[in-house]
Amino acid sequence: MGIVFSLEKGGSFSLRNADKSKTILEGITDVSVYIIEKDIADVRGVTTDGINSRWGEAKRSTKDKACWIGSDFKICAW
Repeated sequence: MGIVFSLEKGGSFSLRNADKSKTILEGITDVSVYIIEKDIADVRGVTTDGINSRWGEAKRSTKDKACWIGSDFKICAW
């Protein structure tokens, strides 16, 4: 089935598995990238327990504009 990409206002977006019974990452059902200013986003993941977990700030990659890089994670939406 694959990953569902949902575009939101201002370039923010979220990712989830098309099969809602499956996770997108181990223990994570949804990942959201909220643009807070040009090339900077706040990233959050929703756990299988329904907890909205803040992953932290991410900067847009200069090499691949579809990728956002945080201190210990990288999210790409191709």
